[in-house]
Amino acid sequence: MLSQKKENTKRPPDTNLSQQRLPTIPGKPSTMIIAITMMIIGIVFLILGNNMYILSHKVYEQTITYDDGSVSACNILNSNEGKQCQMIFTFDQDVTGPLYFYYGLENFYQNHRRYYKSLSRSQLQGQVLSENDVSLDCTPLYKNGSTLLNPCGLIANSFFTDMFSVNPYQTSGGSSVTLNDQGIALRSDRETLFKQVSGFSSVQVPNATVSCTYAKLPSNCKSYYDEKTGLYYKFYYPNDDTTQYLYETYPEQISPIDGVTNEHFIVWMRTPMMPTFRKLYGIIHSDFSTGEQLAINITANFEVGSFNAEKSITVSTIGELGAKNNFIGQAYITIGSIGLTFGLIAIIGSQTTLFHWKLH
Repeated sequence: MLSQKKENTKRPPDTNLSQQRLPTIPGKPSTMIIAITMMIIGIVFLILGNNMYILSHKVYEQTITYDDGSVSACNILNSNEGKQCQMIFTFDQDVTGPLYFYYGLENFYQNHRRYYKSLSRSQLQGQVLSENDVSLDCTPLYKNGSTLLNPCGLIANSFFTDMFSVNPYQTSGGSSVTLNDQGIALRSDRETLFKQVSGFSSVQVPNATVSCTYAKLPSNCKSYYDEKTGLYYKFYYPNDDTTQYLYETYPEQISPIDGVTNEHFIVWMRTPMMPTFRKLYGIIHSDFSTGEQLAINITANFEVGSFNAEKSITVSTIGELGAKNNFIGQAYITIGSIGLTFGLIAIIGSQTTLFHWKLH
């Protein structure tokens, strides 16, 4: 007897799923569904935008332009003039601290490709590099004559050099008002992106007469007195005779103990996307009442008239959504209004079409 061969077939099983007999959702939504969807989206955006606008409106912010190239108390014509001036904020409402103090620049293109790419990340992280190592990354600014710059590049060597402080004796908010510049940089930047050069060392000493041998540093170490803390230090940088370090480029703004870990420098190195920007300089942990004043002492060194820029200072509180920004709320309200309007138009249009269809 011949064995019966099993029939081979590629036909799928006779089930609703395999034979595609399951009901499907219509691929083309009706006009009414589209209109209702647009109206729901519009209402949601209107609610969100309104809440964002209210939260932003609660944030207190006041800005003063202190150098716009015109004749003013803070206007300078040359870099590093060290001109002393003062600006006063008068509060038109009660303000609860902390207040965040910013400096701002207008028409300064830190977002220019050649500018923001001109730096050496490895050098900023403490690696000792040669001229050949940094020339490509930092072009066109990696040397000062025959001396290698550390850090090199356009960003580091165009550091904002104006200095600010609170004058407690002319501030009606009270003599305890101070400008704290600690913790202004991002923690991730402070801990991972900026480190003193490998081989750097510093030792706190009782006075300036202490020898390098006593401090257990190389014989060519240097002395430093910190005016803010009243402390004396001995410090050593490798290859100091052939390298210009940050504290030598900006001796008034950067201490040799901090170097590239100075928080004002770290904030400056984070480049913005737009030519008009502001950067955090310090925090004021004080409250102010309506009519009280905050006096800011300014040492003007950063010249901006040659490229038609402006400098400003801002005091601002922080809300639930961060700094004051009415644009986001207004954008949401605009999108919501457009969605709601088009939804209503679609509903009216569909009803009108249905009415004409019934008449015919």
